[in-house]
Amino acid sequence: MKKILKKVLRSSSAQSILARVGYFYLWFVFKTTRWTYIGLEHPEQLIKTNAPFIAAFWHGRLAMLPFLWRWNKPFYMLLSEHGDGRFISKIISHHNINSIYGSSTRGGAQAALACVKTLKQGNCMGITPDGPRGPRHEVSEGLLHIARLSGAPIVPASYALKRHRVLKTWDRFLVPLPFTRGVFVIGEPIYVDKDKSASALDASRALVTQALLTVEAEADRIMKINGAT
Repeated sequence: MKKILKKVLRSSSAQSILARVGYFYLWFVFKTTRWTYIGLEHPEQLIKTNAPFIAAFWHGRLAMLPFLWRWNKPFYMLLSEHGDGRFISKIISHHNINSIYGSSTRGGAQAALACVKTLKQGNCMGITPDGPRGPRHEVSEGLLHIARLSGAPIVPASYALKRHRVLKTWDRFLVPLPFTRGVFVIGEPIYVDKDKSASALDASRALVTQALLTVEAEADRIMKINGAT
């Protein structure tokens, strides 16, 4: 029975149905939640000047972040070529968000070049720097290289809801629940040093990591969540 279930879930048609159900559930959560927005001026300023940027957020806080995108500007997500990435792609397609596939183990260099090209064309994109499989809260070099080569700033973002569940997964994925209060927190843009040296890369990684931890901790603090991070 388990083998049959796995086979069904891996089929494109089954994933499409589940993705639609997943999207409408998240849409229901979004619509029944009273949201507060902090730092919205940071991406809006970049949008006003038509400047591309990379929205970065931890994998565990992925669920509601697509609802933050509200601008009439193309947006892309870098996703894994594995099944979970393809499934996420089907969900975010309902937000009119495009996907670029690749990871550190499969199609990484090609995906990075595609991301750089996308950004240089003036588009924006989202990356989970500790995805698709962790380690949790560790920024991959891929994000830093894409930012350095494209010149696009990294904008850290996160969210929290008063009502939620935290899964016992590697990323402690936060599952949002409806009829609650929530907050989106966005940090200031971070420009990665053009220096290719290891020390410069380490400094940029530390800066981006701290910024991502800060916006997540601030969202949890506002919602008075203890132990979610």
